[in-house]
Formats: sequence, structure tokens, C-alpha cells
Amino acid sequence: MKTDAELEGLYRLLGNKRVAYGALVRAHAEQTVERMAGHRTVRAVHDTTEFEFDGEVERKGLGPLRGRSEARGFFAHATLAVAEDAVNLPLGLIGLECWARTSSPRSGQRKKKLNGGDYARIDDKESTRWARQVEEVERTVEGRCSLVHVMDREADAYPLLSAMSQQGRRFVVRVARDRLVWELDDQDEPLEDIGLMPLSEALGELPIKLEREVALSKRRASSAPRQGRAHPDRHARPATLGISATRLALRRPPYLSEEMPHELGVNIVVVRELDAPAGQEPVAWVLATNEPIQTKEQIAAVVDHYRARWLIEEFFKALKTGCSFETRQLESFESLTNALALFVPIAWQMLQLRALSRLRPNAPADEVLNPAQRALLRQFQPKKMPTEGATVRDALYAVAGLGGHLKQNGAPGWQTLARGMQTLLTLEAGWNAAAEISRQTMGKM
Repeated sequence: MKTDAELEGLYRLLGNKRVAYGALVRAHAEQTVERMAGHRTVRAVHDTTEFEFDGEVERKGLGPLRGRSEARGFFAHATLAVAEDAVNLPLGLIGLECWARTSSPRSGQRKKKLNGGDYARIDDKESTRWARQVEEVERTVEGRCSLVHVMDREADAYPLLSAMSQQGRRFVVRVARDRLVWELDDQDEPLEDIGLMPLSEALGELPIKLEREVALSKRRASSAPRQGRAHPDRHARPATLGISATRLALRRPPYLSEEMPHELGVNIVVVRELDAPAGQEPVAWVLATNEPIQTKEQIAAVVDHYRARWLIEEFFKALKTGCSFETRQLESFESLTNALALFVPIAWQMLQLRALSRLRPNAPADEVLNPAQRALLRQFQPKKMPTEGATVRDALYAVAGLGGHLKQNGAPGWQTLARGMQTLLTLEAGWNAAAEISRQTMGKM
């Protein structure tokens, strides 16, 4: 914003009670669906984050956050569309739900609802956000492609798994609980005469069906009170994964409604790191899915679906670190969520640019930038954006150059990239306005 009047106009827009974040993000979601149309299968990666707002500004409508009753902010549950390809190209956001708590839940409630427990009340709004968004994004996509819903441990709840199975929704969910299970016979019926056993016992002696070599990224240690989960420090390293698979029946927890199925047959894929370095916690995932697991290729596809989940964590980093969303001095839940909706397309384009530059740096720049953006970068960053043969890597450094990035500073970070992207979008708006004025002028001649 160049003037106080423009800034004041933006604040009025964001604070207008007639403006809702859902309407603002809808245009981006519709464009995402258009990008999805060329893909037969797309991963719908779900996750929840929280935004915390400190400082002296009093903000209406915010509430307590996880584990810290004195902190104030709101939650956002998002679904990112990710292509089923070798690049895991992020296609855009297709679902967003925001809410603030009115009070802190009791500790037992918090543990049950947020750390992977089954929720007893199917109508509980916060606990059932996963199921709501599954159906919301299915309606948004309208069958243009097949979705595989990918979720972390927080989504490991019997009602959700049961609902997705009954509704024919494809899913891969990381298991958080050592549930009671039955083995299944050749007719897919529980072997009740053998008896129930803990899931960990049923998986204990599974043979390895295939091995995969993967590169693990560096990760800082975190107790993660803000995210309801914890993990140790991890160094970047190559890893060999041993992968097993079987089919089991989950028993319905006794405190859930008898209207839910007594048991639920699911495919289980177990991923364990082989020979992890001393002092490093080995990778260990247990994935519940209704995807087929008859062949090695099908089992590997389940693992690949889940490995795409890191992209939504990167998307949240783009919002928080790149767009500095938690530093925005807006004074209400409504204005903050409206601002979040405006940052969504910026964060997505940064995520796409960074992800593709890591995995396919020599891909053509037109895979991440439109013609106007490429022309503007050639004009304002000519040393970094060649006229012919520009690559995704060229585009990354040209955009970062608009944000003040210098070559000697190494790879551009989120904040530098965000400044550059915002500058590029401002230039593009001017470009489009000039083109429209020229068109109207020519039409009058």
C-alpha cells in the first residue's frame, strides 16, 4: 500500500463483517480445481495449525491455544491439493476452516480430541473438522479427479475412518493408537476365535515386502505444545526403509455408538527405518488405508501418498515465516481470517516455486510463473531471469532478487521470497491495469 488512504481502505475491507474468509479463498480454490483437472488422482493433504498473536493490540474474537491458556489466537484446518507425481507438485488449497475457542478444554478433553483419540460425540465441531473437510473438498472437486485423503496421527479416530470407508473416500491416515484388532480370514471376516490383540502385537512379526531408499530432511527437535505432538532432533541423511503390509479389522471402541460398525477392515502399511545411525530415532510409521496393497507397487504408492504430507507443513511455514502472518496488527478474528485468505495464494505460489526448484530445478520457468510474471522478471531482474531458456531455479532467484536477496547469501529464505513475491504481484497488477487501460483507449479510437 502506497498511501494512508489505500491502507485504510484495506483495513475496512478486512474488517467488513459482510466479507468472509471463505468467499475470499474460494477464487483460489476454484483455480486449484482447474489445475487438478489434468490429473487422474490428486492427494488431498489435511492438517491443522494455530496462529498466535502477541503484543499490546487487543484483538476481538480470539481464544486460547493448545496447552497455553494465556496465549491467544485461532486455529486453521486446511487441505492442500498435491499432484500424484514424482515431484509432488502442490496445486493449491481446496479447503480452509478457521475457528477460535471460547475457553480451554479440560485436560482430559484436550488429550482425547487433539492427540489421536476417538471422539465419543460425533457432532463435536472441533473433533469432526476432519470429516467435514473431507466432504467439503469432495464437493469442491465435483469428481474431476479421484482424491486420496492424507492425514497425520491427529486424524486417527474410529468415526472418521469408518465414515470415509462407508462413503467410499480413499484415505491414508497415520495411526496414533495401539487399538485392539482381529486378524481376518480369506473371506475378510474377523477371526474372533483367535481373539483380540493389540495392533502392535499383530504387526510385530510382519515380513518386509520391499525396501526403499529415501532422503530424510533435517528437522529441529520440538516438544510442539502448539501442535499437540513432539519429535526429536533429526539430521539430514539417507535412509533405508523396510516396508510391510497386512489387512486387519479394527474393533469399535466400546464407548462409541452402536450405530457405527462393530469392526472396520483396513489395510495396514508399516514403515520402519533399517539401521538408523546411533543417536537418531528411526523412522517408524503405521499407516491405515483403504488403498490396495496386493503388489509391491501398490504398497509403495501408499508410502508415497503419506510422504507428500510434509508439503502442508511447508505451506504453513510460508504463511507464518514468509508472509509473517502472526505479526499482522489486525484487531479481530474476522479481519485476521480475511487477511489469511488473501495470503493463501501468495503462500501457495512460494511453496510451488521452492518445491519445484528443489526437485526439478531445470524445469521450464513457465511451470511456476505466468507470461506476465516472466516478462516482468526479465525487465526488473535481467541478470537472473534470462530471455531464453529460463528455468525454475532462475525464477526462484529472480523473485528472491525482488525481495532483496543477494547471491552471496545462499539459498533464499521464506521472508526474502515473500517480499519478492509480493513485489512481483504488485508489478503484475500494474501490468494488467496498464493493459486494460490500453485496450479501452484503443477501443475508443
